[in-house]
Amino acid sequence: MAISSVAFSPKEFRVAIQAQTVLGTAKTDGMQEINVDSITHGTLGGNNNYDLKSGGGRILQDEHYYHDNSGYVSEISISGTYGTESAALIENITGDASEVWTVASNYEPSTNIKTGNTLTPGNSELLTLAIMPPRSGSTTPSTSDGILYKDCVVTSFSWSGDMGTNGGLVTFSATLKTYSPVALEQNASGYTIAAYTMNAAQTISMSDWKGPENRIVCGQADLLVNSFTFNLENDAIFLGRTGDVCEVVTRSGEFSSTADFNVKYDDESADLLNMFQSSTTGQSTGATNMSNAGTPATGADWGFQYAGSVFTNVALSEGDIMNIDVSVKMVGAGNGTSTTCLTIAD
Repeated sequence: MAISSVAFSPKEFRVAIQAQTVLGTAKTDGMQEINVDSITHGTLGGNNNYDLKSGGGRILQDEHYYHDNSGYVSEISISGTYGTESAALIENITGDASEVWTVASNYEPSTNIKTGNTLTPGNSELLTLAIMPPRSGSTTPSTSDGILYKDCVVTSFSWSGDMGTNGGLVTFSATLKTYSPVALEQNASGYTIAAYTMNAAQTISMSDWKGPENRIVCGQADLLVNSFTFNLENDAIFLGRTGDVCEVVTRSGEFSSTADFNVKYDDESADLLNMFQSSTTGQSTGATNMSNAGTPATGADWGFQYAGSVFTNVALSEGDIMNIDVSVKMVGAGNGTSTTCLTIAD
């Protein structure tokens, strides 16, 4: 055999997702391709032990090497231009399958996913993620070298936009975790995949935030926003093991959401400096809202709202003009109340 002269760009790899119906069983029919420009692949190799054994001498002997390709958490990260075909990622991390996603102040994760449970596909509780490598001389992906991750849970998600870059076109990044081993050399010819459509109807932009009265940070409105990042964090843990599949998947720790903004320094935004200095312990500073409406109510109102938020940092930022960097964090209205503290629409 000879060395192949073919080389592939990372941009030629394609990604598709689909909601599963059963823990431990990948779902590859009805998959949706999503627009990505970067993929950080999950860990290969599983659990390994290279320790010297008692009485085995000073050299690791082959019979003492241990390898198990199951029972470890693998993490996959993807990023790209956000399109509404990626909505399942937000559904998964929020646990809400509505047209507009909400999280309550007394948020609790949905029932733990466990072996034998039948899942509702529309809820995107678990995702199958397929990575399709290119093939030489063809624009279609390889049908025999697919990389498949099943039982995926989204643990972080973010939106970002900058009016100085592509007119505020919004990009996304997401991290997914799974306990199930990666499946290599998958025959993707049986997958049914809907391609994404790169058009204005699918993408979102900061320029869609019409009306400065709906651009609010901790209660301060009428802001000119140069750039933003909106983050969701909701970690997961995997418990037990039967074969190569965990027995329970559940969320762990805090569900948190933070946002960072760079805004023009002016008479309106200057108040943010005083508000940060005078913040009061145990008290929300006010709502933070970036959308087409006072509260996002439909997909057409794309954006997000914290019913209550607090500053984590405010600082002057020098550029071509003077700006202000502002960082805020979502807060609830009290652990005993079902009041909505987070609303998201795309």
